[in-house]
Order: sequence, then structure tokens, then C-alpha cells
Amino acid sequence: MKKEKITFVLSICVAVILTLVLPVILTPPPVSAQFAGETRMPPFGYITASPAISITSGSATSSYHSTTGVTSAHVQWVFGAVSGTYSGCTIQAKTSYDGSNWLTLGSAAALTVTTGTLTAWDIYQQAPSASGVTVTTPSSSAAMGFGAYTEYVLACSAYGTSAPVTATVIYK
Repeated sequence: MKKEKITFVLSICVAVILTLVLPVILTPPPVSAQFAGETRMPPFGYITASPAISITSGSATSSYHSTTGVTSAHVQWVFGAVSGTYSGCTIQAKTSYDGSNWLTLGSAAALTVTTGTLTAWDIYQQAPSASGVTVTTPSSSAAMGFGAYTEYVLACSAYGTSAPVTATVIYK
């Protein structure tokens, strides 16, 4: 009888210890918030990027950056000291899944290239249809949403010597 009591007490002690220790041992590892490359996805859900671009002629393409998982972008361009006259300028967002083949994302935004000018616009990925299916003409040049990479292409009908710009993009 005494042996049975000791076994019972030891069993309860082992059960209590396992109940307290196992949750600590079996805790999953912390989740990494690393998004891609040097870009970090903050817990509040947006990514900022400053694509580099050098504008010295009638067209220029920015550096591209990762936009995997993005559904919208708020783009802002601020021009520094512009040399010469730039006119008929537009900026077109382009996206790619492989960094080689680029599709337009939305339509081109008109851009005023003068010293101190700020231009801001938004790009939104198409939402799924709520009430049915819309069939459009197939396109080999337009994207429905953001791919793995996004870049910006500037085009002007007349251009000066240089137009330094600070580009900032907030992706969600």
C-alpha cells in the first residue's frame, strides 16, 4: 500500500512538472519580419523605397526594387535645381516578376519638371470583381497588379541638361 502511494505521488509530481515545463520547451521560434533583400516589412504593414534615377535626357528609368506582396503605392517626386527646360513629361510605373520582362502598371502620370515641384500620385492593384467576371481584351503590356519588382520610367518630349529628383514610394 505504501509503495502504491509513493508511486501515485511521484506520478502526480512528474505530471505537474511536465505541465509547467513543456509549454516553455515547445514554444515556436519567433517569426522573422524580413521581407526581401535590405527592405524590411514593418509590423504596421508598409514598405518605403527611394528608387534612384538620373534625369539627363528625354527618358530615364529608375532603379527597381522588390514589391512582392504589395497592393498599392503612394509615389512622390520632388525636383531639386533643374537645369534647362523639360516639357511634356510623364512617369510610368512598370512591374516585373523576373526583373527582365516589364509590364506597365496603371497609366502614365503627367509630371511638371521644374525646381521645387512636388508631384504625388497613387497606384492601386485591381480588386477582384464582387458581382461577376469582366472579360477584357488580352494584353501583353499591362499588369493587373504589382509583381516582384517595380520601376519608374520618365519620358519627356523636350528636355534640358539635368533634373535632380528625390523619389519616395510608400508601398502597402
